[in-house]
Amino acid sequence: MANMTDGLPFPFKAVAQTVLQLHQHVEAYRAIDSRIGTLIRNVDDFVEILAKRDRQNIAPGDDIARAVERFFRATQSIIVRLEIVRATASIKKFVAPTAVKTAVAEAEADLNDARTLLDMALQVDTNNTSREILHAQGLAKSNVNYSSELPASPKILHGRDEELCRLVDFVVDRSCPIRLAIMGAGGLGKTTLANAVVQHVKVATTFVARRFLVSAEAAAGVDDFLTGMLTTFGLSASSDPLTSLLRHFRSHDRTLLVIDNLETIWNSANAQQRRMTEDVLLKLDKVTSLTLIITCRGADLPPDIKWANRDAVVLPTLSPDAALDTFTDIAGDIPASDRPVRDALLREVDYMPLAVTLLARLVVRGKQLRDLERRWNSVHTSMLRTQPNGRLDNVDASVQLSIAYLPSDDPAPLQLLSLCAQLPDGLRLLVRMELERLCGFRDLDGALDVIQGLALVYVTDDETVRMLSPIRLYVLEKHIPQADHHASLLQIYYGIARQAPPDVDTRFSAARDKILPELSNLDALLLSEIQQFDDPPSTDLIDAVYAASRFSANHVPNERLLMALIPRIEHLPSYLAVSLEILATIHLLHNAYDLSLEAAARARSLYQSLDRRSNAADCDRQVAVVHRLKGNYPKAIASLFAARETYNDLDRQLSVAYCDSELALVAHNQGRFDDATSLFTSAQEVFLRLDEPAAAAVCQEILGDIHRIRGDYHAAETQLVSALQTYTSLGSMGDIASCSCSLGDVYRLQRRFDAALESLQVAYDIGQKQGDTLRRATALRFRSYVHWDQGQDAQARRLLLDAQHLFESIEFSRGSEQCADRLAKLDSIEQA
Repeated sequence: MANMTDGLPFPFKAVAQTVLQLHQHVEAYRAIDSRIGTLIRNVDDFVEILAKRDRQNIAPGDDIARAVERFFRATQSIIVRLEIVRATASIKKFVAPTAVKTAVAEAEADLNDARTLLDMALQVDTNNTSREILHAQGLAKSNVNYSSELPASPKILHGRDEELCRLVDFVVDRSCPIRLAIMGAGGLGKTTLANAVVQHVKVATTFVARRFLVSAEAAAGVDDFLTGMLTTFGLSASSDPLTSLLRHFRSHDRTLLVIDNLETIWNSANAQQRRMTEDVLLKLDKVTSLTLIITCRGADLPPDIKWANRDAVVLPTLSPDAALDTFTDIAGDIPASDRPVRDALLREVDYMPLAVTLLARLVVRGKQLRDLERRWNSVHTSMLRTQPNGRLDNVDASVQLSIAYLPSDDPAPLQLLSLCAQLPDGLRLLVRMELERLCGFRDLDGALDVIQGLALVYVTDDETVRMLSPIRLYVLEKHIPQADHHASLLQIYYGIARQAPPDVDTRFSAARDKILPELSNLDALLLSEIQQFDDPPSTDLIDAVYAASRFSANHVPNERLLMALIPRIEHLPSYLAVSLEILATIHLLHNAYDLSLEAAARARSLYQSLDRRSNAADCDRQVAVVHRLKGNYPKAIASLFAARETYNDLDRQLSVAYCDSELALVAHNQGRFDDATSLFTSAQEVFLRLDEPAAAAVCQEILGDIHRIRGDYHAAETQLVSALQTYTSLGSMGDIASCSCSLGDVYRLQRRFDAALESLQVAYDIGQKQGDTLRRATALRFRSYVHWDQGQDAQARRLLLDAQHLFESIEFSRGSEQCADRLAKLDSIEQA
């Protein structure tokens, strides 16, 4: 290994010590799991690329420096993760079966990210690099509403060379902030062109992994769209998602953001939504490091923005030659006698790309061109009669022509198509299999072949059936599913909602992974069901709303379903109380403390009227949490004592213990450490007796923090390491992050700076992956202390400012004040 690092040019020798540290324990790590050997080989491969003799004279540059820094941080995190797994290997009965798998997967994701940056910096084969970028993103991100994974590059793109080159030249221009719009009617290929831009070699080289395409098609409004975008960028829930996004964009040198289907929120009939959309665009426009592209139906541009391609924003239809090339690529050559009919049909559909594609697919399915011409004339005439202004959308006519060719003796293809249209995020394989069983389709795969062959749907690599936006919107409006089929679809999604895990915990990973990709579909179905029916909501619907809302609270908190449901159940106090209690939790996670207090107080009042004392006490506990976070400690204590009294009367020992631990947190925040120690110790005993290891570990962690504050670092380390082992055995990544922060600060105080940075890096990485702003900010604050203690004031200041901004973004006043105090001390030192 030492020989491998000899050839590293400056500044890459800094990574050598960390890699050597990894190799010192290589055999112990390999003994844990065979997959770790592959992981270590990947680390070595990265070093070998840097150490090649033909790389000796490479100037480091910003891109390579970022890649090496990412690799350095990834390797540090790997060491800490493996040390955690190794430390818990001796207590196998407590170790979660997925702990090693999770640690390896996260480490691989970090390494893939670093390797992708390096490959792009060294200008390796761009096609391979693009695939690696996608692979790294797929590992690092979860598919919650808005995926960070880029769509595939289009295979057929005739007649758009000029537009593509022009857009790419704009996008890679570094001289000024670039804003581009791709406008036009549905079916012109706006999304296809945007995909081609994002995947272009020049764009991939310029932006590397900072390329994102998000669609507004499934968004119910601007707030929903922004909240979903938080997931794309790995950000935590916030009461002001736009501010969080803007801060994120400003923290990176360059980002390419494509907003697809902007018309969904901008062309809304709701004037307020239109104004909100324009406000979002104006604020994005002020971020100089952001390159922005929108695709939108229509010709009118969003106002007050300098669109770089203003003179050519509306896509034209294809030229006759490009339309012919597109048709031929799909349908192949046709007999000379049929070519005049083909050319006439292409002319009839105005050379619209989607319409041309649909016609070609009909030919592929064996339809004769002359029969197509007769059908086209018939469909065109009948649809024209229904248009009040005598005008007709040729894309709609082409969609209806394709639908007209569905077999008349088999309703399955049309019914499957109508069911797909109900799902904005696509029909996934497991749902499709369940539909086949419930709806009694004789040959669902055959029905799918029919509609796929006509290009009415397409199937992605994960076997999800999706529809292009113009087709989906037409089918959604014109072809409603059979009532029994729609009911079956609802029952499937009610079942998915019922399986939603109540907490973020790797023990529920199977259930979590099942519902995460379905959140958009579940939201759309439930919202439609709430809004479109006059009858009182069924209990199945209400329970599904509860489950989906509780689950969203742990990922991207979303109150929209509850806000739609509550007016419909005002006459049902029991259901209303539960709805308000969940809503209070979501408001709390949005840092909307006053709204949370209002909802919790109303829920408490309803529970009291129903004589549900335990539920009313739960609301008291929730109110107390809000007051504690706001710094209203007397009110927090009063609410906790009220809840505690009720729990004692009802002999709910576990709930009493949770009250005590919450009271201990208040005492800890007030600096009453003796009271806090007593309360945490008694609560921990109850948690251990009632087999609640996670809650007991939380008590142990904060007891360790109290030892740290009092200067007993050995006792602090003992408590924190024990708590960390418990969290690791449970696979509780969030708690591992929190405990790693405290342990890192203990190592700092022991002047074990390398160990401190490694532990804090684990905390930051977990916070980044989970989108937890509070944990990221806390890790940065503690890291600043490590640099401070080593006399690295400039680095300490930068980290403190970053942490302070993050604390402010979630309105966590205590954290921002701690940063401000340290910054003031830095100022005093510099002035002295």
